[in-house]
Amino acid sequence: MEKSLVRSSRCPDCGAEMVWSQNAWKTGETGQAAYRCENGHVIDPSGTPQCSSCGIHDTVLLSAEGGRQQFRCTRCEERFEVPR
Repeated sequence: MEKSLVRSSRCPDCGAEMVWSQNAWKTGETGQAAYRCENGHVIDPSGTPQCSSCGIHDTVLLSAEGGRQQFRCTRCEERFEVPR
């Protein structure tokens, strides 16, 4: 079984496994889903947008130019752009 909620890269702060978690990224009294490790480190979800092809958030920033960001999905290798 493929682990679709586990990020392909480890936590940049401590090296632990990152898991997609509901309400991990807090903004005021609300939260949104984001990658969080077992030690509580969270990756800003704006840096891991959802792949337009397979729907996974395990994406990598390739470039940011002209008000657009280009990402690559680590699962299906799809490349896509989002506004900055």
